[in-house]
Amino acid sequence: MLSKRIGATILLAATLTGAFAPVAAARQHDPVQRQLDLLVDRDGVPGALAYDGKVTRTAGVADLESGRPMVDAQGRFRVASNTKALTAAAVMRLVADGRIRLGDRAGTYVPQLAGHAVTVRQLLKQTSGIPEYTTLVDWSLPPGTPEDHLDLALKEEPGFEPGTDWGYSNTDYLVLGMLIDKVAGVDFRTYIERTVLRPLRLDDTYWPAPGELHLRGPHARNYGIHPARPEAGRVDMTELPGYEFGASGGLVSTPRGPQRLLGRPVRRSAPSRSGPAPDDP
Repeated sequence: MLSKRIGATILLAATLTGAFAPVAAARQHDPVQRQLDLLVDRDGVPGALAYDGKVTRTAGVADLESGRPMVDAQGRFRVASNTKALTAAAVMRLVADGRIRLGDRAGTYVPQLAGHAVTVRQLLKQTSGIPEYTTLVDWSLPPGTPEDHLDLALKEEPGFEPGTDWGYSNTDYLVLGMLIDKVAGVDFRTYIERTVLRPLRLDDTYWPAPGELHLRGPHARNYGIHPARPEAGRVDMTELPGYEFGASGGLVSTPRGPQRLLGRPVRRSAPSRSGPAPDDP
């Protein structure tokens, strides 16, 4: 009787191995999955995800403490500097509606830049030369305003003369957020929601509220070097003041959200004033 049970167990194990073999083989030969596995196994990333609009691939875990599986394509994450693309789209909407011109000096709309030669186009292209503000902020202090942050940047020497070079700077998009506030007459978050997020039905993409540190809905934990405590090494950085990252990096979305942009026309509302947009100088 015992020998029959052992034999049945071996047969069951062989059957299960045979059943899972095609799945394991497919995973091994999937180039995207291999890269995700490398991020986890070789590079030490806790969890990784790729979504192509149809298939979700994952590796690792969503939480180092609990070991729960990586979230799917509906999991929320901070899109960080990808926010800039939507801010730029909102600025171009103002251009298309004839409310601003790309060649306008930014100081026309942002008083702190009065007397500076920086243009709207240079802010969009990050060729303004305005220094990076995020390295100048004391993140251990209570949150400052965009005006406070821009003031810190303007106290530094410019990286180069406007339009003569390129330099990645969150300050450029901080200023563009301030520009939208002035021209649109509403907070840039509200304007981007009305003109970009809602028309594209990006319903899972949102701006964190003031003081909101957590992520809404399902999400993985995030780990990295905290700017206010770099000496602590890699720590859990899921709870962050996302509102303060503003027009340069504040949005939260899902992997599924940006896929909705592909092939979807934007439903435009009527321009704020009649007539074609002015020629780009």
